[in-house]
Amino acid sequence: MNKYLVGVMAMLFTISACSPPVIFDKAYPLEVENLKAIPSSYTGVFICESDSALLIISQHDITLRKENYFMLPLKDVEEREDCKIVGEQMYVTGRSECIPLEFINDSIVKGTVVEHDTLFLMGEKSIARIYQGHVVLSQEVEDGQWAVSLLSLEDNKDIKYRAITDKTKIKNVSKITSMENITTIDDKRDRYKIRPSMVQFDELLNDDKVFIECEYLTRINLETVPSKPIILKI
Repeated sequence: MNKYLVGVMAMLFTISACSPPVIFDKAYPLEVENLKAIPSSYTGVFICESDSALLIISQHDITLRKENYFMLPLKDVEEREDCKIVGEQMYVTGRSECIPLEFINDSIVKGTVVEHDTLFLMGEKSIARIYQGHVVLSQEVEDGQWAVSLLSLEDNKDIKYRAITDKTKIKNVSKITSMENITTIDDKRDRYKIRPSMVQFDELLNDDKVFIECEYLTRINLETVPSKPIILKI
């Protein structure tokens, strides 16, 4: 089967969240009140520098919207059991959204896969706090295991997103605070849990080898945010 078709179909299913290599024992920073809403200076529509995806930051959630264009032989689509063409739209098993298609000729179709992924939804397990000029996002990935990341507002109103990732220098973390190895047989890499004091958290926060700059978000002005794909009724 066309390798590109396989890649396109893979994008049609929900992106699984993964836990970073270093997690915290609770939401951080400690003894700082939870925000009821993300500050308006941080909200808006942004373009991700890495892949031109749209990041939409509202008062209570952060959503990623990405468009992936494709052109494929019609027979490759029709041969898939989990894929069905209805009129000028493609329906994929397990999803309510459909993909509008354009027939280039009798054997070739093209379209756009639109992915919406909610990265952060404020609630008991997704907490935002203001600290040292950053919005600190804490998300519980498992019971007692929290992923912590940062939104930092630039002078030009753009935003830097920083997080603990595979590129984080674990040695730098170990020099700042003690680490508990929580790696399981199902993990593909070592994982650690930390319980830093606030002094140690400050050190972690200010170490650019710990909290890695993952994305630069360029603010754009849109009167309306593009809507989600239409829902196919069959």
